[in-house]
Order: sequence, then C-alpha cells, then structure tokens
Amino acid sequence: MPTLFRTLYRSSRYLLTAVLLFITFPTMADEPPSQDMLENSIVKIYVTSKAQTSYSPWNADSIASSGSGFIIEGKRILTNAHVVADHIFVEIQRDGTPKRYQATVEYVSHEMDIAVLKIKDETFFAKGKPLTLGELPDIHQEIMVHGFPIGGDTLSTTRGIVSRIEYMPYVHSGLSYQAIQIDAAINPGNSGGPAIINGKVAGMVMQKSDESAENIGYIIPTVMINRFLTDIADGKYDGFPSFSVEIQNLLSPTLKQKYQLNEEQSGVLISKVCANTSAEKALQENDVITHIDGKNIDDDGTALLTQRKTINFQHYLDLHQVGDTLTLDIVRNGKPQQVKLLLDKADESDYTYDKEPRYVIYGGFVFVASDVYEGCQTREDYDERKDKDKKDDISITQVLAASGNLGFHDLSSLSIKKLNGERFNTFEEFYKRLRSSTTPFIILEDYSGYEVAIDRKLADSEHDDIMEQYSIHKDRSKDVAAWDKELAQK
Repeated sequence: MPTLFRTLYRSSRYLLTAVLLFITFPTMADEPPSQDMLENSIVKIYVTSKAQTSYSPWNADSIASSGSGFIIEGKRILTNAHVVADHIFVEIQRDGTPKRYQATVEYVSHEMDIAVLKIKDETFFAKGKPLTLGELPDIHQEIMVHGFPIGGDTLSTTRGIVSRIEYMPYVHSGLSYQAIQIDAAINPGNSGGPAIINGKVAGMVMQKSDESAENIGYIIPTVMINRFLTDIADGKYDGFPSFSVEIQNLLSPTLKQKYQLNEEQSGVLISKVCANTSAEKALQENDVITHIDGKNIDDDGTALLTQRKTINFQHYLDLHQVGDTLTLDIVRNGKPQQVKLLLDKADESDYTYDKEPRYVIYGGFVFVASDVYEGCQTREDYDERKDKDKKDDISITQVLAASGNLGFHDLSSLSIKKLNGERFNTFEEFYKRLRSSTTPFIILEDYSGYEVAIDRKLADSEHDDIMEQYSIHKDRSKDVAAWDKELAQK
C-alpha cells in the first residue's frame, strides 16, 4: 500500500474511532446522577400544619405529614405547595441520617402547586448538588421517580414511562395547566420528588389518578417549573395571568360559516368578554381567535406543542408573566386583524390556603367571612349588579345554643345579605355596624328574605357565659381586634 494512502487510511480510521467513541460514551454532563448524589440531593420534608374549619374557626388541629423535595440552584429546595400548605413548622432530612434541618417557605404558588423552601442552616448544602432541570420529554421515554413515600424512611425509586402530555386541572387549585402523565407507581409522600430522565429532572411529582386507575400519576413539567422560577426571580410572586374571556370551540362547520371563516382558517369563538378587565379594550364577543403568539389555533382549541403533539392553546398564555402583552390574531366581522392583550390580572383559585379564618362570635352566632369570587360577567350583567363593590361574604356557620338565640339553634350555612336593612361590602363594615348598633334588636337578612333577630342587650350580657360554656378561648380573629380599638376611640 502506498505510503500516502496508508497514512490517509490510518488517519481516517483514527478519526472514525474517535467519532464512535464520542457517540458511544456520553459526556459527563449526560451521565445519570449517582445514587450517592441522589441521596444527598433529594430530601424528605416533615410538615406540621394546622387544619381549621369555618364551622369552628377558633379551633386549629395539628396535623403531621411528609413529602419529598430536591435541591435546585440558589441553595433552595423545590417541592409541592400542597406538601407545605397551612404549615406551622417545616423540617428537612436526608436519606440515611437522623438529623433534621429547619426550613421556611420562601415562595409558594398554590395555583401551580409549587413551593420553594430555604434552610436556615446553610451547612446543609455542603453535601448534595442542585439537580439539573431538563426539557419536555417524549412520549414512551423511560422515567425514574424518586421520593419518600409513606411506609419507609429511605429513598424510594420507581420506574415507568411517559404516557402522555396534556392540559388538565391540578387537584390542589382546580386550575388547568400543562401536565405529564406517567405510569410509574406514585404514593402519598412522593409529592414534590423529582422524575428524572437521562440524568435531568423532567418534572416534579404532583398527584396520582383516582383509585379506579392503577399506576397513573402526574408530574409538573420543567417548562412550568422554570416559568415559576422566572416569576419569583425579582423577589415577588405575581402568579399566572388570567385569560379574561370565555371561549367556545368551532368544530361546527355551520358556526364557522356564520362567523365568516374560510376553509383555511380555524380558531375558537369568544362567547363572553369579562367585564372590568383589560380584555374589554382589545376583544369583543363573537371575535374568533385564530392565532396566539403566532401559533395557529385549531377548531378544537389546540395548538402545536411539538411536531406531532398538540395542547390546549391557553398553555401559551400560561408561559407569559403577569404584566406581559399577549399577541392574538382574530377574525372580527369576517376581517382578519391583530390585537395586543395586556395580561394585568392574575388567575385565581376558589381554594384557600395559608390564611387564618376571619370570624367573630356574637350572641352565640358564629359569623365567618370569605372572599367574594368574581366570575366572568358580561358588561351588561356587571353594570346591573348592586353589589359590584362587595369584597366579602358573611355567613352564619353555626349557632352556640343560648337563651338569647332561641329558635335559631339548628341554623347553619346562612349567607347574610343585609344588616338592619342595609347592605355591606366588607367584613370590617359588617362588624363595625354590628358592634356600633344602638337599636334594641339587630336584624340579619339572607338572600331569600329569611330573618335572624338578635336581642342586643341579651347578646352582650350572655357573651362571656357562652364562651365559658363552650370552652372557646378566642371569640374573634386577629383583624377584628384592630377594629375594636377604632370603635373604642369614637
């Protein structure tokens, strides 16, 4: 073999060998984390929380529970919001060691079911490295779930595959976001643990399916985790933007013809624009939204997620921060145009966490306040409302039987509309009117006209005896005490 040919042959052979080695052996960055690293980076979270009810808001039962979490950048622990909801005390423990470290909840998104914890003793981070957040996985990829399910104190690992990626309600808030379904076994205590693919976190364990479905669990994908971490980067959690319209899919060819869409156009129909929102300035009822941030919306309300998968188009709204501007292509009266929608309102859940009950006991009646949840209303309905400034609902949740409330002992869950014939907007307004009344009787009226009468002098004279008889040590919540001081100064 000629010398030149032999030299080229050897060089190409060495180059081919090097390429094969590079392909065959992964780089250090792609190597899966060792068991030692996982044991030091994945933690068990012990939580003491309180459970309070509107029926007896002065009582707070102590509940012990546990969950999982893992170290992320910035000397922080990532876990689920439901793991630390209504917490009093939080502790962190590594696998294989009895020592526990006290932690605090730094940020929490009950909407997204994500929380970030800080550990007071930062020597904890001398061991363990932050786990790397990966990308959205493919369907059928193998996934490993790590955590501390109940029944043991050591790190548990289960294996499964990615079954589907969908847009669905999160149990903790009832709000819908992107989620990944897996078939790995998930049990109580796994919540907050990482699900790992190829050495990187693909998501955080969130919830399992109901009892009728075996080995179906859901994880929060990293795209949503990163969205949350970006939100809190400025030191404040703003939440997820609200899409202040109600929409209808356009699967009906007849409807598409009515709203003058051609065969190439697709989208969703706006059936209602929520009053008193920025959406009123940009959108109208009967507009058809065809694109969101340049992505085409199909008639079933989905947009492309990957080359082969689609997802509810509102996922692309969720990726925005409150205060961002959303670009929408619409068809209005048959004419295409583009609008900018200011996302200035955060989405809200009906569920309440990490808040003390607001209540007062008077005349044996237990009055409890709750935030008014404002649903989407048309401008016409909103303008006709007489209580558009109402912020709090007040309900009688139970009656502590006494001589001054005879005839009402079986009363519960009564929502109050008026006090002495007048409406009120806030708990503070209700309480101040209740305590400053000088009439012999206080008359409460519900929304159907049912009346409750309180003998004011008898209620005042019996109050201490009622508290003692029912062993109630606190007859009002903290916020009420400040209002008493204002009333005393008048």
